[in-house]
Amino acid sequence: MLKKLWVKTLLTLTLSLSLSPFSIAQNPMKGKTAYEIFVRSFQDINGDGKGDFEGLHSRLDYLNDGNPNTYTDLGIGLIWLMPVNPSPSYHGYDVTNYKAVNPDYGTMQQFKEMLAGAHQRGIKVIIDLVLNHTSTNHPWFVKSAANDSFYRNFYRWENTVLNNTGPWGQQVWHNRNGQYYYGVFWSGMPDLNYNYQPVRDSIFDIAKFWLKEVGVDGFRLDAVTYLYEEGSTLKHHPKTLAFWKEFKDSCKTWNPNAYLVAEVWDPQDVIKQYAPNFDHCFEFGVAGGNLTAIGEANPNNLRNALAYALPNYDFATFLTNHDQDRIASVFGNNQNQLKAAASLLLTQPGTPYLYYGEEVSMLGAKPDENIRRPMQWNTNSYSGFTTGFPWRTLNNNYPQFNVATLKVDSNSIWNHYRKLIHFRNSYEAVNSGAFKNIISTQNEVLISHRFVTGQDVYVLVNTSAKAFQNVQFNITREDNMEGIYWLKDVMADSLIRIQSGNSFFGLNLSMQPYQTRLLIFENPTGTQTLLGSTRNLNIYPNPASDKVYLAYEGFAKEVTIELIGMDGKSIETTQTYLKTHEITLPKQAGVYFIKVVDNNGLSAIKRLLVQ
Repeated sequence: MLKKLWVKTLLTLTLSLSLSPFSIAQNPMKGKTAYEIFVRSFQDINGDGKGDFEGLHSRLDYLNDGNPNTYTDLGIGLIWLMPVNPSPSYHGYDVTNYKAVNPDYGTMQQFKEMLAGAHQRGIKVIIDLVLNHTSTNHPWFVKSAANDSFYRNFYRWENTVLNNTGPWGQQVWHNRNGQYYYGVFWSGMPDLNYNYQPVRDSIFDIAKFWLKEVGVDGFRLDAVTYLYEEGSTLKHHPKTLAFWKEFKDSCKTWNPNAYLVAEVWDPQDVIKQYAPNFDHCFEFGVAGGNLTAIGEANPNNLRNALAYALPNYDFATFLTNHDQDRIASVFGNNQNQLKAAASLLLTQPGTPYLYYGEEVSMLGAKPDENIRRPMQWNTNSYSGFTTGFPWRTLNNNYPQFNVATLKVDSNSIWNHYRKLIHFRNSYEAVNSGAFKNIISTQNEVLISHRFVTGQDVYVLVNTSAKAFQNVQFNITREDNMEGIYWLKDVMADSLIRIQSGNSFFGLNLSMQPYQTRLLIFENPTGTQTLLGSTRNLNIYPNPASDKVYLAYEGFAKEVTIELIGMDGKSIETTQTYLKTHEITLPKQAGVYFIKVVDNNGLSAIKRLLVQ
């Protein structure tokens, strides 16, 4: 009765995901992991305390050295640069010149050199394009405020304050020279008037400039829901949706591979409306689900968010970004929780975005300046960010949590990120494959099946501080093959023997608090079978250095297993009725042979290399 009750409860909790698997749509960033960078805080070369393009250029190998055979870099395939245009503010979201770069960061030539360096390493580069509003210092607004006949209508002006307030109850009409202009975010960022054709023409010209003349790979588009206002409709106007479709079509004309990712900080049914007009929208529902999964030891919100998003649109995922408290502060720098959160992000569908410094547990809570502090590179003065005085003080945890220190610790959060990103890069099933939620006996353990033809990956993440000895669940292979297989746990570098029954494999695994398991079907390989069928005798690993695991099929019940040296002398002989066997190997490296014979005389011999 208890078992039936548990099954009924769990099915109710996960009803939204007990469906057929979802396939992930193709997109220009297929298979890539993205990294958000605030240039001002990443790396300073000239010693003025502000990060710059040359500093970013010098750190590209850290992100991706361009060599797929090395694993000392993070494995990043896309970088998103927060605003790089001139601006009177430190953050750059109030632009004064859309066709120039911030002189604090360097010159356009230095930007292009950095861009070329990224492309040489296979890294795509997108920039923040802030098109809803400008700075009040922008020449357009200066002329508009001066009542210039052409530029006046670049912005919305009224003779008196209108009664309407903004989407979150804020004042949106601001005084200048006795008249009032509209600015949804604050008085320093007046909204452009998209009902005026010269504004639209100017915006298309700006996008074309960056794609065609400069050569960036696309845009992160800020505040896309606010372009048109009419009466009380200050957000999600139908004209806004129509504009973004035209914008996407134009960008794809200038560069068919241009990548557009949009900030739609709204519920999922709203994201669904905007999604066709971009390659990705950021999925705030999934992001929130990641946080509650770990923070509340309950992944149901995440399951439900994925269940809605996957059949409706492709999306970008993240933990937190430049507008939110950093994930390390959210979880009190609990390293086990942070590793579990990283596991969710880097194994779920969608293109994952890391916020710079997430991989070294950078702290940060509002105000915004404190979540955009300088990057923590080493234990030196100012953590290697600058030789001068930094524009913002560093986090006080940088002596322990920095790239140099964490890189040499194989169990660190940095190496956890690195290992997961490279795994994602190597397995199409994870970076762009289908997704299926798997129901188990422990709701706190999120289990998913990621697969493409010929490749299966099972992901288990314990979202809680509990240890479970018996997590029971069933799995199948994408090709529906049955038989005896080995599952390799990539994170623990261990093997699990499984055998199918009734067209599925039943597993019963233990999970430590916040543990991650990545299970892949391992077809044991190695040197050739000298006698008998390869199917009859499988050895893993081969070559080996410590011990090997044997699996054999098609033999009679009792078998004799013999380890033989290169000289033909028997080293060890064992008789067993089991279908698998473990052999501890000799200390001396060299070539050995493993022979399996059953009591009917069926034999198989395979060569083994001991390193």
